[in-house]
Amino acid sequence: MLCCCSDPKNSEKKNDFVAKTSQGDSYELKIEKLNSIISKNPNDVGALIERGNVALDHYDFYSAFSDAALAFRLDSNRFESRLLYAKALLNRPTSTENDKLVSKRHFLKLIDEQPKNTDAIVGLANTYALLQDFENAEILIEKALKIDAKYIDAHRLKGSIFKIRYFAIKDDAESKKFAEALFDSTVTTYSYITQIDPEYHVAYMHLGLLFQQRQDPLCLDHYLSAVQLQPENLDYKYALGYAYGEFGRERDAMKIYEEMINQDDTFFEAYCQTGQILQFKYNELDSALYYYSKVVEKDKNHLDAYVNMGIAYQDKGDITNALKNYALALAIKPEERNPMVTLNQFNEQQSMARERADQLKKKL
Repeated sequence: MLCCCSDPKNSEKKNDFVAKTSQGDSYELKIEKLNSIISKNPNDVGALIERGNVALDHYDFYSAFSDAALAFRLDSNRFESRLLYAKALLNRPTSTENDKLVSKRHFLKLIDEQPKNTDAIVGLANTYALLQDFENAEILIEKALKIDAKYIDAHRLKGSIFKIRYFAIKDDAESKKFAEALFDSTVTTYSYITQIDPEYHVAYMHLGLLFQQRQDPLCLDHYLSAVQLQPENLDYKYALGYAYGEFGRERDAMKIYEEMINQDDTFFEAYCQTGQILQFKYNELDSALYYYSKVVEKDKNHLDAYVNMGIAYQDKGDITNALKNYALALAIKPEERNPMVTLNQFNEQQSMARERADQLKKKL
């Protein structure tokens, strides 16, 4: 019986449709230079717009919105100010349905000013997609691609729409053929993106997720490509390590987790996965318990670790410590769970802990 640590397949970003550009190595230098300019002149609209766009491209949505809002207040008639504001409003983590509608109005005004501006066209398509109006979103994407066939943000948004639609119907038996067509279209789109921009690591992660969901080992090649492009990205390494474990390459998985721990010893999921492999694959219970102890040192509400420790102690014949860890697992509230663990998974794990604890108590 195996109690699974956090699964990267359960992790989905809120604004999945938002088209983002790839990260560059000069990010810190750009920000430092722009900070210097803005510190001397806080109302330099051009510098604010540039810094906001850099932040947006590097997923720093709070900073992007702060710069966008100020730039728009200072010069709302400037095309670039409105464009940045519309994008940042749509991307910020606290974006509401009303924000999407406001952003939509800004993009419509921008397109009215510059009908062939692909950035504004795809931005408007993005608002339609986020509002679940895929038909109009796709019309606008094709409009942008007629202007520039290799406009990468259009392809990114197109791939995202295909992916969302595929996941929405993939388990519907009556829609099997359509789901397969959407899957193929998603893969084709993201693969084409990697041809346009071989450095765009996010596309490889999307491909990895798609193939992993179908239990296809091709996901390993895509995750590995993402890790090679972003060797310091712990989330990418975790996805690769997890996939290695799923496809019987536990030693490779443990090597990745060891690299992660050496890189950042606060990334406790690497400890948890290592413990799980040692426990359930190799029956090295003492070593597994060591790694789980590292997890709960860093996260007192890590349900998986407590349940797995309970099982390990139970297998060792240490009933007292087994019951203690099951009790700790059952004391965790749903709202305190790891955000990568779904409520169903949380309930299943606690049910397992409760059943095992009840069985042990009957033997006392």
